[in-house]
Amino acid sequence: MTTASAHFTHTEISRSFSRLIGSVSGYIEAERDIEHAASWDPAFLHWHRDAEVARTQVLSTIDHIRVAVPVRPEDLPLKRMALLLFALIESGSSSEFLRLAACLERSDGRFACPGSGPVARRVGAMLTAARMQVADLASLTALVDPLEIATADSADDPVPVAA
Repeated sequence: MTTASAHFTHTEISRSFSRLIGSVSGYIEAERDIEHAASWDPAFLHWHRDAEVARTQVLSTIDHIRVAVPVRPEDLPLKRMALLLFALIESGSSSEFLRLAACLERSDGRFACPGSGPVARRVGAMLTAARMQVADLASLTALVDPLEIATADSADDPVPVAA
């Protein structure tokens, strides 16, 4: 890994992560379209296809980040965030989604970029955007079903409350 730069330049991971933020926004919008439409109506079938295409694009970008080699320390939190986004989108239940999302609240710094230089500030901004997208993903009933949360009542396996 290289040392800190006097200005921001993209690495393969940061460039892909920047694209990922846009892809996740498109996926969120496509899922929201489905939630607010009569999705059983044949006139809206293309919206389902659009959502699947958007989801595929997000997962493809994450795969690209997954195989990319970090070249500076600031790449590591971006890669971790991309992997978390993958796990969130692929989660099988609301409780799994919420447990994974709770990882962002840890104070171990895995999803943060310390420092005050240009690279740290830019990476920090990308991580902040991704955190906001996690909150937006949590608002999608395709990923977090309010009925599933309401019926989860096991004291042995508590479900975190959606933020």
